Amino acid sequence: MRLVLQIALYLPLLYGYWHVHSRLALWVQWMPDLFSSRPFQLSGLLAASALCGLLAGIAFSVPVALLYRQNAVLVALTISLMGAAFDFYLMSAPSRPFTVAALAVDLLAFAAALPIVVLVFRRLRPNNSFKPNPLRGSA
Repeated sequence: MRLVLQIALYLPLLYGYWHVHSRLALWVQWMPDLFSSRPFQLSGLLAASALCGLLAGIAFSVPVALLYRQNAVLVALTISLMGAAFDFYLMSAPSRPFTVAALAVDLLAFAAALPIVVLVFRRLRPNNSFKPNPLRGSA
């Protein structure tokens, strides 16, 4: 049953990861406008490109890690690479070199964020900090 669920949810996870990334890319357009000088605006554009890939990776890391357990990193890598390839296919060829750099940063962050966050999430261990209160009267 788990295998059927994994197969059935692969394409919705792929589409959802790509869709969330594209919506976040529209959302972070305000970030370069925070700065008044041109170099800071350009660095804000690069930071916004990396941020939307990272946020999409964080949002989808837990479902991928919990659903695919042992193969979570491999599945996350295929989801992110297929999403980045589709994003690259939809892009038009920019003419300005900084736009090419911003798109390259966006694609790299989009392709690398999900597998890295899943790997970090899988390496986290519980700290066993739960200490129940003893019952009354027990020594």
